[in-house]
Amino acid sequence: MEMSSDLIKENHHLLQTCILYEVLQKTPIFDSYRSFCDTVGPDAMSYPDFLFWYLRFCRGELDFDYDRSVDPEPKTLMDMPVKLMPKIAKNLDPVERALLRSMNHAIKTVADSFPPAFEKIKIVVSDTSLDWNLNNQSFSCFKKGSGCTLYKRNCSTVEESEECYIKKSLEYLTPLLRVPNLQVNHLSLYFFDETPNFDDRLLVPLNAKSVFIWGRTTKKVVQFLSAMNPGYLESISLKFIFQREREHYRMIYETDQFKQAKNMKLKSPWESFNVEDLVNFSHLEKFKCYLTSENTFQDVPRIRDTISTFKKLESCEMVYFGLRDNPPITAFVDALGAEIPIGPLKEGEQLSITYRYQIPESNSCLEFKIKQNSEHTCRVNIVKLR
Repeated sequence: MEMSSDLIKENHHLLQTCILYEVLQKTPIFDSYRSFCDTVGPDAMSYPDFLFWYLRFCRGELDFDYDRSVDPEPKTLMDMPVKLMPKIAKNLDPVERALLRSMNHAIKTVADSFPPAFEKIKIVVSDTSLDWNLNNQSFSCFKKGSGCTLYKRNCSTVEESEECYIKKSLEYLTPLLRVPNLQVNHLSLYFFDETPNFDDRLLVPLNAKSVFIWGRTTKKVVQFLSAMNPGYLESISLKFIFQREREHYRMIYETDQFKQAKNMKLKSPWESFNVEDLVNFSHLEKFKCYLTSENTFQDVPRIRDTISTFKKLESCEMVYFGLRDNPPITAFVDALGAEIPIGPLKEGEQLSITYRYQIPESNSCLEFKIKQNSEHTCRVNIVKLR
């Protein structure tokens, strides 16, 4: 007849005997407690109480009837000298500090006195998984049936959960992203599928200097761009795969994030900008984009004249597509009034032309470097020389 674990739980001496057995077996404390809980149940004794008796038995103090009420009140984390708390918080990485601040209000205040700063954060969301990288720490949460599996790639820990993979991932991400004054040098967001349950939780103001957002639609991309704190954000790179209406670009131009940025890169394989769009880039120091023209002879001088008025411009790069030109580099150079070098190209060499344009009433000039990019496009790099 097996003895019920309930009988052991009700007898304090039997519980102590179980602990003494683990000590005599020289089982490590944490493994001992795990074995103890497996035998008599996790609610039989708390870990601090188990630790107390385990350490007494290790010292050879075997009095089962020892009166613990005569002992001084045990110290807690909050009993440590106040000056030690900032030292502890300072030596933690941003992820550890985010966990520390959740312990209690006093520690939260100390942790928040050290604003977390990340070199890079990358978040990738699909309909089956959510991956995130925090500097050199990597995490992946995969959909598994109605639940999920969480991997921490820098260690062997694998966690199974009955929760949705989105919800489980946000248990880690949301507290971190909501830490006051969180700073990120580069933030990357990839949204391969529509994930409405994820969007609202991630849309929190962030201090990111540089951001790359990859989404299926302009609306999705702009939604997350608008969560970045304007003014702090300097560089924006956007890519969307289902962009059909050029009017949607206006959604980008109207954001404070775009208006206050210094650098911009916009790319869509479905649609390019045209000459009229360039005026929206006048406040930028650097930008990259695709540009399409139906009339190279008319549009290239307009490109040159428009860009020459940009006071803050340092450089820009365009992949130019002349709809009626083949090859477009010849038409582009002719429209600038530059000369095409005479003579054959070396094997593997692509045609490249450099042209300088003196900006009227200025000591500065624009240097154009035009190279053949493909059969239907040429790459135009423009630098302002002062």
